Amino acid sequence: MKEIQNIEHFIHEVDNGIKEIPQSADTKREKDLIMKVMTHLRDVNMINKLTIAEIEPMKNTVVLLKKHGVVPEGDLLIRLENQKTKLVEVTENALGPVKGMILPLQSIEANNIKIELEIFRKKIEEFRRKFINHCPYHVETASTESIDKAYNTITEFYQEMILLEEEAKSFNNLETLFELHKS
Repeated sequence: MKEIQNIEHFIHEVDNGIKEIPQSADTKREKDLIMKVMTHLRDVNMINKLTIAEIEPMKNTVVLLKKHGVVPEGDLLIRLENQKTKLVEVTENALGPVKGMILPLQSIEANNIKIELEIFRKKIEEFRRKFINHCPYHVETASTESIDKAYNTITEFYQEMILLEEEAKSFNNLETLFELHKS
């Protein structure tokens, strides 16, 4: 079953991803490692309960298939129970000792993100002021040149807004990773 393979893959990824915990956040490699660990912690936190809840219906499906003479490859019931146990172990390790070890670094990075968010907030305010002051709300003359200029201005604002939206999504992802209030 594809679902079991997905659970196995997830457990393997998380288990390997939380083995190396950085001691500081001084280098790019260490910051990347913090991001990797925080991503795994977020993923475990988000899907753990849902995944464990899905194992029981999968076991019921396997039992029903066997009852009707359809025998899947291998003993899926044992495999499912093993994956459930491994998932619980990985979750307890990730949200227990690993979370405790990375907490000081998480706090430092969360403060850095807050500073970056304040800079981004000022950038948004500046964009808004520029938009209000320079967007062509009314065209004085209906010449082709003035209309083209108005469309070009609107296009420039639109392109800048798209970049700001992408940056905002990136910050929202960081806020989720580092358990900050979404701005």
